[in-house]
Amino acid sequence: MIKFGTDDLIPFRYFFKILKTKWHWFAFSIVFCLVIAQLINRYSNKIYSNSTTINLDYYSLEKKSIENMLYLNNQTSQSLVTDKVVSLTSFSLVFETIEDLDFNIEYFVEGQIKTSEAYSIRPIIFEPITLSKNFGVEFYVDIINNNQYQLQFLDKASKSYNFGEVVNTDIGSFKLLLNTQLDNSKLTNYPNLIIKWLNPYKVTSSYINKLKVRRISKSSSIVELSSSGQDLHKETLFLNKLTENFIKNTVLDKNNASLNIIRFIDEQLIDIKDTLGDIESKLLDFRSKNGGVKLTVESEQFFKDITLLQQEKSKIIVENKYLEYLSNYLKTKTSYEDIIVPLSYGISNPTLTTLISDLVNFQLERNVINPNGNLKNPLIDELDIKIDKIISSIENIIESLNAKNTILLSDFSDRINSSEKLLNYIPTAERQLVNIERNYDLSESIFLELMNKRMEAAITAAGHVSDAKVIEPAIVQNGLLISPNRNQNLLLGLVVGFLFPFILIITRQLFDNTIKSAHDIKNNSNIPFVGYIFRNHTGYNIIVDKKPKSRISESFRNVRSNIEFIISKTKSSKTLLFTSSVSGEGKTFCALNLATLYAKSGKKTIVIGADLRKPKLSANFMFDNKTGLSQFLSGKINDRKNIIFDSHIENLHFIPSGPVPPNPAELVGSDTMKSLILELKKEYDYVIIDSPPIFIVADSIPLMEKVDLNLYITRYSTTQKELLNFINTFYEKGTLKNLSIILNDIDFSKSSGYNYAYDYEYYTSYDSDYYID
Repeated sequence: MIKFGTDDLIPFRYFFKILKTKWHWFAFSIVFCLVIAQLINRYSNKIYSNSTTINLDYYSLEKKSIENMLYLNNQTSQSLVTDKVVSLTSFSLVFETIEDLDFNIEYFVEGQIKTSEAYSIRPIIFEPITLSKNFGVEFYVDIINNNQYQLQFLDKASKSYNFGEVVNTDIGSFKLLLNTQLDNSKLTNYPNLIIKWLNPYKVTSSYINKLKVRRISKSSSIVELSSSGQDLHKETLFLNKLTENFIKNTVLDKNNASLNIIRFIDEQLIDIKDTLGDIESKLLDFRSKNGGVKLTVESEQFFKDITLLQQEKSKIIVENKYLEYLSNYLKTKTSYEDIIVPLSYGISNPTLTTLISDLVNFQLERNVINPNGNLKNPLIDELDIKIDKIISSIENIIESLNAKNTILLSDFSDRINSSEKLLNYIPTAERQLVNIERNYDLSESIFLELMNKRMEAAITAAGHVSDAKVIEPAIVQNGLLISPNRNQNLLLGLVVGFLFPFILIITRQLFDNTIKSAHDIKNNSNIPFVGYIFRNHTGYNIIVDKKPKSRISESFRNVRSNIEFIISKTKSSKTLLFTSSVSGEGKTFCALNLATLYAKSGKKTIVIGADLRKPKLSANFMFDNKTGLSQFLSGKINDRKNIIFDSHIENLHFIPSGPVPPNPAELVGSDTMKSLILELKKEYDYVIIDSPPIFIVADSIPLMEKVDLNLYITRYSTTQKELLNFINTFYEKGTLKNLSIILNDIDFSKSSGYNYAYDYEYYTSYDSDYYID
């Protein structure tokens, strides 16, 4: 069963203490990020946004005129608004606006750090005359005075010109004029200008991408049109000009449609007038020959029936005339922007109307992209494919309608023939009169139908107004600064400044697999923990002798106290063995200082340098290490007294390692070594052995079973947690039960978590209920 003690929150407290010690990281990061945010606010180009509000269906509810019946009877108001939104942002309309405003000419002010657009404050105006399509050219202008300027472009040498003077170059001619709308009294101090001659098609595409249309509500015909850019005045001009052109083109398109209808109807009326004239001549000739022949009641009834049928037949004939016109138009024309829509001729076919509308739109877009007809562009090829598909669809519909009308005409003709057979029963003169008047009425009904359409078109043309109306135009005062967002950037800088070191610390903690605290040891091992040794900043190796009142000396005393709890007090002599996982973890340093503490407390103590592979002990006593343990164990020195030396500290002796032997493992594990320890225990209160790292070599293992306590040294931020698994194996199998761990080299200046640890760990038992069972 898992039990948690009262200090389960210690790791969290430790973590927050780590964050507290890194406060300078947070301070530096926050200040740095705020400075970056302020630089972005100061030196990034400002982006402004402005908008205009327009009602795209303003007159549809107030004006239900012939125009509405003619153009809108097969479309809902909402679908029309959607279509007009597309038209409002169409390539052709935006291109026209760009050309009207000369927006393919851009002006920039060159600063020391950034270059900003300067359309509204440009002191000069670039006026191309015969400039070639060498788009992308940049002109650098340095104003000398109110009369002259210096010009440089295309890596050519700069040259002076007068304002208004025509500049002739390899790429064409142009001139620069002073902008009379601005105060030009300080032109000599004006910074350098950059003028860019851009491709209007690319500029159009960029503005289409910038345009945003938002409907006020789903069912509303009011939309908000917005655009953004570096120059607020420029964006304001663009929005107002775009809506102006949209309204103008709407009226112009309606007028052109009406004029095309009138022109077509006039052509049909000429033929009908000739037919009516011939029939009138026949009627006059008949009356002159037959005198006052009048129709009887029965003949009149036959005549009315035939007349009604003739009127229905005349409508189909009129429709066929439009279909004939449309078929010939598609076969003979190469441009389709002036085609007559079917609704204007009384044909209510939604599919045909939509196809013709799409055909006109694609044709207009193609004309804008390729005004001269000789440009090769993938976009033009794509439009041509779309146009061909629409024409093919229209031709199929014409064929279908012609087939339908043929059947209807045949039916009406059969019914008329049936009625005419009944005329055989009336007198010949009356029958002839009926036939003449019937033909006259048929032609007259067609004539009247055409005249009615012409009158409708003429009335519509006279009263054309745009359905759209600007509700609120774009004005400079309503413009908004959208970038850089100063407050947002500062807030983002503050957040990033805090999160960056926080994430860095978290990442380091997650990926740092070294031992950082007693909790790391307790979470990875069941071996008793006897205490901390603080980092030595003094430069002295035997710190407890040179600085007995220091914090590190106090930490050795606490370790010594905890050791006394482990080792039985009944033993007259005690042996301690110091080892570690790898070299450099401080086992010699710990062994030497703990031995010094015991000696200073009046205990006779000896330190043995049993690390024969990498001797370090002798250097701490300023000894040359030419004589030592290796010679005694190998039999070169027979008397152990010859390898025991006095230190400068009272009660402390040491045995140096001696010269490095070829067989250190055999010597350290020999019976001679064990006998030496037994003999030393008779003379000394404490025998302290500095042995090799146990993870690297196995020299120490035979000795570890014979000593009273094995102290396994780990080092803060150096010893890997996985290395504890090696020593855990010995402890868990019972091979080494007399084993404890010391954490060495804790730096208080970097690890504030040990302020609390120092107070807590050293004044509780090393086997407290914090452990998880």
